[in-house]
Amino acid sequence: MNPKARNLNIELLRCIAIFSIAIFHTFVPYFNALAYGAFSAGISVGMKNSFIALFVMGLINFLGSLGNFIFYMISGFFLIPHAIKELGAGFWIRQIRSVGRRCIVIVGSVIVFAILTLFLHFVCRMPSARLNSIRWLGSDLEFIWLYLIFCVLSPFVALLQSKWKRGWAAFLACVLVLTFLCNAFIAFFSQGGVNHALDGWRKLMSAATYFWGFCLAGLAGEKGWSKNRKRSREIFLICLFSALISTFICALAQSWKMAGDLSFKSTSLISFGAALSLLLLSASKEKKNSEFKAAKAITFFANGILGFYIFQSMLTSFWHLLIFPVINSLSIPGFFPFVALFIFSSLLTLIYTLILSSIGSWVRRPLLAAGSRLLKS
Repeated sequence: MNPKARNLNIELLRCIAIFSIAIFHTFVPYFNALAYGAFSAGISVGMKNSFIALFVMGLINFLGSLGNFIFYMISGFFLIPHAIKELGAGFWIRQIRSVGRRCIVIVGSVIVFAILTLFLHFVCRMPSARLNSIRWLGSDLEFIWLYLIFCVLSPFVALLQSKWKRGWAAFLACVLVLTFLCNAFIAFFSQGGVNHALDGWRKLMSAATYFWGFCLAGLAGEKGWSKNRKRSREIFLICLFSALISTFICALAQSWKMAGDLSFKSTSLISFGAALSLLLLSASKEKKNSEFKAAKAITFFANGILGFYIFQSMLTSFWHLLIFPVINSLSIPGFFPFVALFIFSSLLTLIYTLILSSIGSWVRRPLLAAGSRLLKS
């Protein structure tokens, strides 16, 4: 797609997703330590007993899953309807080229950032990924490999959606109800141990949740659900107030665990609904580059979302080494000290996010060009 033709509302939403994921990863070790007793680099008593600390970190927990859902839903919203429009003679040839181009960008980005991570680790002595196993290129990048799988599956989803016009929406509705019932069981009864790393069937349920969100966004894109701004706004407000009220109640009761259960990773129905409604609201009113003074900057950073995902995963240890001492030193009991802590930590996270997104955007351009040349007819 020509960048000049892009909807800048969607690009801005990508940027929101990037920052949501980044701020989540900044505070999630602390939240898991306070909510479930997981290991962290230092928790003050003041933070544990603070209303504002629980309230803000509870909302940040919602942002983590929100960012992930936005990432997959934006892809489904455009990939699936675009594939449906190309149905007909030469469909599979065009789809192989299109999907192949995306796969080249994804795999190429992983290779580039892996080389850069190894350089930073062994030459610059920068702590980074857990290089003693293949996990840093495997399960630690599960969101990237899921994205690649979804891209490969998008033509098949498009074909199914076009052939099964009446039943597809009903099928998605049924499977989403069952999925979130299962997710509720995971969130409240079976999170998988003190470190809360989804494993086994829980990980499969997480992947399924993201996939159904990807498919639902594709259906929304083809059917033009974004035209109903009123309904999208109502859904978003319901999700927003649900997050605010539930987290406020948890903060009053000082129930870290309940706040964590309500916003646990991909199981959060609130984050799912908020992501879909934000996507529909963003798509409902197109704004071109000329309507944004910062259009070029927004598009530039939004293009780096894939690279950001990869690089931030590989540099998690390095980032925590930098940010943990800051958070620990600012964890002074009191309302205003904690407000200052979150503001300052958010600013540092924003700077870190902009740096990684910039690198991701620079890496994407030559890979996209290489993919186009390799698959050119």
